[in-house]
Amino acid sequence: MSADEPSISGELVLPPDSCIIDGKGEFVASGVTSLVELFPNGDIIKTPRDNPFRYCVQDLSTEARIYQMLGEHPRLVKIRNWDSTEHTMVMEYMPHGTLKQYIKTHYEDVSRPLQLQWARQAAEGLQLLHAFDILHCDVGPHNFLLDASLNLKIADFGGSSINGSYASVCPGSRYRAPDPEWRPGKPPSSNEDLFALGSVLYFIFTGKVPFSELEEDEVASQYKAEVFPDLSEVLCSDIITLCWQQRAGSARQIYETISRLCVTGNV
Repeated sequence: MSADEPSISGELVLPPDSCIIDGKGEFVASGVTSLVELFPNGDIIKTPRDNPFRYCVQDLSTEARIYQMLGEHPRLVKIRNWDSTEHTMVMEYMPHGTLKQYIKTHYEDVSRPLQLQWARQAAEGLQLLHAFDILHCDVGPHNFLLDASLNLKIADFGGSSINGSYASVCPGSRYRAPDPEWRPGKPPSSNEDLFALGSVLYFIFTGKVPFSELEEDEVASQYKAEVFPDLSEVLCSDIITLCWQQRAGSARQIYETISRLCVTGNV
Protein backbone atom coordinates (compact mmCIF):
# COMPACT_ATOMS: atom_id res chain seq x y z
CA MET A 1 0.00 0.00 0.00
CA SER A 2 1.39 3.40 -0.90
CA ALA A 3 1.48 6.24 1.60
CA ASP A 4 -1.28 8.20 -0.14
CA GLU A 5 -3.87 5.36 -0.19
CA PRO A 6 -6.65 5.91 2.40
CA SER A 7 -6.88 3.36 5.19
CA ILE A 8 -8.76 2.64 8.40
CA SER A 9 -6.95 0.43 10.93
CA GLY A 10 -4.45 -0.47 8.25
CA GLU A 11 -7.07 -1.65 5.71
CA LEU A 12 -7.43 -0.20 2.22
CA VAL A 13 -10.66 1.75 1.76
CA LEU A 14 -11.99 2.05 -1.83
CA PRO A 15 -14.59 4.50 -3.15
CA PRO A 16 -18.14 3.09 -2.89
CA ASP A 17 -18.49 2.50 -6.64
CA SER A 18 -15.21 0.61 -6.97
CA CYS A 19 -14.50 -3.08 -7.25
CA ILE A 20 -11.42 -5.26 -7.07
CA ILE A 21 -11.03 -7.19 -10.31
CA ASP A 22 -10.02 -10.85 -10.38
CA GLY A 23 -9.09 -12.11 -13.82
CA LYS A 24 -12.03 -13.94 -15.38
CA GLY A 25 -10.65 -14.74 -18.82
CA GLU A 26 -8.27 -13.64 -21.55
CA PHE A 27 -7.68 -9.89 -21.64
CA VAL A 28 -9.31 -8.16 -24.64
CA ALA A 29 -9.42 -4.44 -23.82
CA SER A 30 -9.56 -1.92 -21.01
CA GLY A 31 -11.52 1.33 -21.18
CA VAL A 32 -12.14 4.11 -18.69
CA THR A 33 -15.19 2.28 -17.33
CA SER A 34 -14.61 -1.45 -17.67
CA LEU A 35 -12.21 -4.29 -18.23
CA VAL A 36 -13.16 -6.60 -21.12
CA GLU A 37 -12.14 -10.26 -21.02
CA LEU A 38 -12.82 -13.25 -23.26
CA PHE A 39 -14.30 -16.46 -21.83
CA PRO A 40 -13.22 -19.86 -23.22
CA ASN A 41 -16.76 -20.34 -24.63
CA GLY A 42 -16.37 -17.28 -26.87
CA ASP A 43 -18.42 -14.75 -24.84
CA ILE A 44 -16.91 -11.66 -23.26
CA ILE A 45 -17.40 -10.17 -19.81
CA LYS A 46 -17.27 -6.51 -18.86
CA THR A 47 -16.23 -5.76 -15.28
CA PRO A 48 -16.20 -2.24 -13.78
CA ARG A 49 -12.73 -0.81 -13.31
CA ASP A 50 -11.42 0.73 -10.12
CA ASN A 51 -11.23 4.23 -11.59
CA PRO A 52 -11.38 7.09 -9.05
CA PHE A 53 -12.33 9.56 -11.80
CA ARG A 54 -15.37 7.60 -13.08
CA TYR A 55 -18.52 6.13 -11.55
CA CYS A 56 -17.78 2.83 -13.26
CA VAL A 57 -20.46 0.75 -11.55
CA GLN A 58 -23.06 3.42 -12.32
CA ASP A 59 -21.98 3.53 -15.96
CA LEU A 60 -22.29 -0.23 -16.38
CA SER A 61 -25.69 -0.12 -14.69
CA THR A 62 -26.77 2.59 -17.16
CA GLU A 63 -25.59 0.42 -20.03
CA ALA A 64 -27.53 -2.57 -18.71
CA ARG A 65 -30.66 -0.46 -18.35
CA ILE A 66 -30.36 0.73 -21.95
CA TYR A 67 -29.98 -2.82 -23.25
CA GLN A 68 -33.08 -3.79 -21.27
CA MET A 69 -34.99 -0.88 -22.81
CA LEU A 70 -33.93 -1.70 -26.37
CA GLY A 71 -34.23 -5.49 -26.33
CA GLU A 72 -32.60 -7.55 -29.07
CA HIS A 73 -31.85 -5.89 -32.40
CA PRO A 74 -29.49 -6.65 -35.32
CA ARG A 75 -27.57 -3.45 -34.62
CA LEU A 76 -26.92 -4.38 -30.98
CA VAL A 77 -24.44 -6.78 -29.42
CA LYS A 78 -26.35 -9.61 -27.74
CA ILE A 79 -26.38 -9.63 -23.95
CA ARG A 80 -26.02 -13.05 -22.35
CA ASN A 81 -26.31 -11.97 -18.72
CA TRP A 82 -26.32 -8.93 -16.45
CA ASP A 83 -25.34 -9.49 -12.80
CA SER A 84 -26.78 -6.55 -10.88
CA THR A 85 -24.91 -7.60 -7.72
CA GLU A 86 -21.42 -7.94 -9.18
CA HIS A 87 -22.18 -5.36 -11.90
CA THR A 88 -20.75 -7.58 -14.62
CA MET A 89 -22.13 -7.95 -18.13
CA VAL A 90 -21.64 -11.01 -20.33
CA MET A 91 -22.00 -10.33 -24.07
CA GLU A 92 -21.38 -11.97 -27.42
CA TYR A 93 -17.87 -11.51 -28.79
CA MET A 94 -17.31 -9.33 -31.85
CA PRO A 95 -14.41 -11.08 -33.62
CA HIS A 96 -13.48 -8.23 -35.97
CA GLY A 97 -13.18 -5.66 -33.19
CA THR A 98 -14.00 -2.00 -33.61
CA LEU A 99 -14.73 -0.18 -36.84
CA LYS A 100 -11.80 2.08 -36.01
CA GLN A 101 -9.35 -0.83 -35.78
CA TYR A 102 -10.70 -2.62 -38.84
CA ILE A 103 -10.59 0.37 -41.19
CA LYS A 104 -7.10 1.32 -40.03
CA THR A 105 -5.77 -2.11 -41.03
CA HIS A 106 -8.07 -3.09 -43.93
CA TYR A 107 -9.23 0.14 -45.59
CA GLU A 108 -7.75 -0.69 -49.00
CA ASP A 109 -9.70 -3.96 -49.07
CA VAL A 110 -13.09 -2.46 -48.11
CA SER A 111 -15.47 -2.31 -51.08
CA ARG A 112 -17.87 0.54 -51.81
CA PRO A 113 -20.93 -1.69 -51.09
CA LEU A 114 -19.45 -2.59 -47.69
CA GLN A 115 -18.79 1.08 -46.95
CA LEU A 116 -22.42 1.88 -47.73
CA GLN A 117 -23.58 -1.05 -45.63
CA TRP A 118 -21.61 0.25 -42.64
CA ALA A 119 -22.93 3.78 -43.16
CA ARG A 120 -26.51 2.52 -43.28
CA GLN A 121 -26.01 0.28 -40.23
CA ALA A 122 -24.37 3.08 -38.23
CA ALA A 123 -27.37 5.34 -38.91
CA GLU A 124 -29.75 2.47 -38.11
CA GLY A 125 -28.10 1.85 -34.75
CA LEU A 126 -28.28 5.53 -33.85
CA GLN A 127 -31.91 5.86 -34.91
CA LEU A 128 -32.76 2.88 -32.68
CA LEU A 129 -31.33 4.71 -29.68
CA HIS A 130 -33.03 7.99 -30.54
CA ALA A 131 -36.41 6.24 -30.91
CA PHE A 132 -36.15 5.41 -27.18
CA ASP A 133 -35.00 8.94 -26.18
CA ILE A 134 -31.46 7.69 -25.66
CA LEU A 135 -28.52 9.82 -26.80
CA HIS A 136 -25.26 7.96 -27.19
CA CYS A 137 -23.07 11.02 -26.51
CA ASP A 138 -19.84 9.36 -27.65
CA VAL A 139 -20.49 8.37 -31.25
CA GLY A 140 -17.26 7.42 -32.98
CA PRO A 141 -15.70 4.51 -34.89
CA HIS A 142 -14.32 3.16 -31.60
CA ASN A 143 -17.89 2.53 -30.44
CA PHE A 144 -19.06 0.48 -33.42
CA LEU A 145 -18.19 -3.23 -33.43
CA LEU A 146 -18.02 -5.73 -36.29
CA ASP A 147 -19.37 -9.28 -36.02
CA ALA A 148 -18.15 -12.39 -37.87
CA SER A 149 -20.06 -11.31 -41.01
CA LEU A 150 -18.72 -7.72 -40.85
CA ASN A 151 -22.08 -6.33 -39.81
CA LEU A 152 -21.86 -3.17 -37.74
CA LYS A 153 -23.27 -2.92 -34.20
CA ILE A 154 -23.41 0.20 -32.05
CA ALA A 155 -21.95 -0.25 -28.58
CA ASP A 156 -20.85 1.24 -25.25
CA PHE A 157 -23.76 3.08 -23.64
CA GLY A 158 -22.29 3.54 -20.15
CA GLY A 159 -22.07 7.32 -20.43
CA SER A 160 -25.22 7.83 -22.49
CA SER A 161 -28.20 10.06 -21.73
CA ILE A 162 -31.68 8.63 -21.09
CA ASN A 163 -34.66 10.98 -21.42
CA GLY A 164 -32.42 14.05 -21.16
CA SER A 165 -30.36 12.83 -18.21
CA TYR A 166 -26.78 13.94 -17.62
CA ALA A 167 -24.24 12.24 -19.90
CA SER A 168 -20.96 11.21 -18.30
CA VAL A 169 -19.06 11.18 -21.62
CA CYS A 170 -18.55 13.41 -24.64
CA PRO A 171 -17.05 12.75 -28.08
CA GLY A 172 -13.48 13.47 -29.03
CA SER A 173 -12.85 16.80 -30.77
CA ARG A 174 -13.15 15.34 -34.31
CA TYR A 175 -16.65 14.07 -33.47
CA ARG A 176 -17.81 16.93 -31.24
CA ALA A 177 -20.25 19.53 -32.50
CA PRO A 178 -19.36 23.17 -31.80
CA ASP A 179 -21.84 24.70 -29.37
CA PRO A 180 -21.56 28.42 -28.53
CA GLU A 181 -24.29 27.98 -25.91
CA TRP A 182 -22.57 25.12 -24.09
CA ARG A 183 -22.50 25.30 -20.30
CA PRO A 184 -21.78 22.72 -17.58
CA GLY A 185 -24.79 20.47 -17.10
CA LYS A 186 -26.48 21.46 -20.36
CA PRO A 187 -28.56 18.49 -21.60
CA PRO A 188 -27.16 16.82 -24.72
CA SER A 189 -29.05 16.98 -28.02
CA SER A 190 -29.64 14.59 -30.90
CA ASN A 191 -27.82 17.03 -33.21
CA GLU A 192 -24.63 16.28 -31.29
CA ASP A 193 -24.98 12.56 -32.05
CA LEU A 194 -25.77 13.36 -35.69
CA PHE A 195 -22.74 15.64 -36.02
CA ALA A 196 -20.58 12.79 -34.77
CA LEU A 197 -22.29 10.41 -37.19
CA GLY A 198 -21.20 12.69 -40.03
CA SER A 199 -17.59 12.29 -38.89
CA VAL A 200 -18.04 8.52 -38.67
CA LEU A 201 -19.34 8.45 -42.26
CA TYR A 202 -16.33 10.53 -43.35
CA PHE A 203 -14.04 7.99 -41.66
CA ILE A 204 -15.82 5.06 -43.32
CA PHE A 205 -15.56 6.54 -46.82
CA THR A 206 -12.05 8.05 -46.61
CA GLY A 207 -10.24 5.86 -44.10
CA LYS A 208 -9.16 9.01 -42.26
CA VAL A 209 -10.49 11.00 -39.32
CA PRO A 210 -11.64 14.55 -40.12
CA PHE A 211 -8.69 16.96 -40.33
CA SER A 212 -6.24 14.13 -39.73
CA GLU A 213 -3.37 16.55 -40.39
CA LEU A 214 -4.39 18.89 -37.54
CA GLU A 215 -3.98 18.76 -33.77
CA GLU A 216 -7.06 18.25 -31.59
CA ASP A 217 -7.39 21.89 -30.53
CA GLU A 218 -7.01 23.05 -34.13
CA VAL A 219 -9.89 20.81 -35.18
CA ALA A 220 -12.16 22.38 -32.58
CA SER A 221 -11.23 25.86 -33.88
CA GLN A 222 -12.04 24.85 -37.46
CA TYR A 223 -15.43 23.45 -36.47
CA LYS A 224 -16.23 26.57 -34.48
CA ALA A 225 -15.50 28.65 -37.58
CA GLU A 226 -17.77 26.28 -39.58
CA VAL A 227 -14.84 25.07 -41.64
CA PHE A 228 -14.95 21.37 -42.49
CA PRO A 229 -12.85 18.91 -44.51
CA ASP A 230 -13.19 18.89 -48.29
CA LEU A 231 -15.97 16.52 -49.39
CA SER A 232 -15.74 16.98 -53.15
CA GLU A 233 -14.78 13.35 -53.78
CA VAL A 234 -16.34 11.73 -50.71
CA LEU A 235 -19.29 9.35 -50.90
CA CYS A 236 -22.51 10.63 -49.25
CA SER A 237 -21.04 14.13 -49.09
CA ASP A 238 -24.50 15.75 -48.93
CA ILE A 239 -25.43 13.68 -45.87
CA ILE A 240 -22.14 14.40 -44.13
CA THR A 241 -22.55 18.12 -44.82
CA LEU A 242 -26.02 18.15 -43.27
CA CYS A 243 -24.66 16.37 -40.19
CA TRP A 244 -21.77 18.81 -39.78
CA GLN A 245 -24.04 21.80 -40.30
CA GLN A 246 -26.44 20.32 -37.72
CA ARG A 247 -29.28 20.29 -40.26
CA ALA A 248 -29.56 16.52 -40.68
CA GLY A 249 -33.06 16.20 -39.23
CA SER A 250 -32.90 12.73 -37.72
CA ALA A 251 -30.94 9.49 -37.76
CA ARG A 252 -33.98 7.83 -39.34
CA GLN A 253 -33.85 10.22 -42.31
CA ILE A 254 -30.14 9.51 -42.77
CA TYR A 255 -30.77 5.77 -42.54
CA GLU A 256 -33.56 5.92 -45.13
CA THR A 257 -31.48 8.04 -47.51
CA ILE A 258 -28.48 5.72 -47.35
CA SER A 259 -30.77 2.69 -47.68
CA ARG A 260 -32.06 4.10 -50.98
CA LEU A 261 -28.49 4.58 -52.18
CA CYS A 262 -27.68 0.97 -51.30
CA VAL A 263 -30.64 -0.21 -53.40
CA THR A 264 -30.22 2.08 -56.41
CA GLY A 265 -26.45 2.34 -56.42
CA ASN A 266 -26.90 6.03 -57.32
CA VAL A 267 -23.93 7.46 -55.45
